[in-house]
Amino acid sequence: MPPPRQRARGRRLIRVAGAGAAAAGLLLAGTPVASAHDTSIDVIRCGYQWQARCGYGGVTDNHTRVYSCDTFSDGIGVRTEYLLRNGGSGYVDDANGSASGCSAIFPGTSSNPITDFRVCQKSNVWYCVGWRPA
Repeated sequence: MPPPRQRARGRRLIRVAGAGAAAAGLLLAGTPVASAHDTSIDVIRCGYQWQARCGYGGVTDNHTRVYSCDTFSDGIGVRTEYLLRNGGSGYVDDANGSASGCSAIFPGTSSNPITDFRVCQKSNVWYCVGWRPA
């Protein structure tokens, strides 16, 4: 049996480890559920040899919000298209071009969420990434 001093140190380490695990559990419990569902896609088709990011779009807020962001100043816009569970569809364009800030709408609901989306570069020949689950 270890001396009393070593036994006391061992009990303190166990208490500290237990307190740390409890604190980590509280931090995880406080994480918003919606963040697990947020997803986005980049459109890479701008600049030299079409290797730069034109913009991006995605779905947030537990499959209820869709957004579109144009990040390349070339006069060509970015659009995010979406599908709803009930078969409805639509899109959102970044209204201010490549200026700071994105555009977003809330077409989904908890009973009729956004199920799929894709992001497109709006030009004379449209380029869209493939449909992705939201």
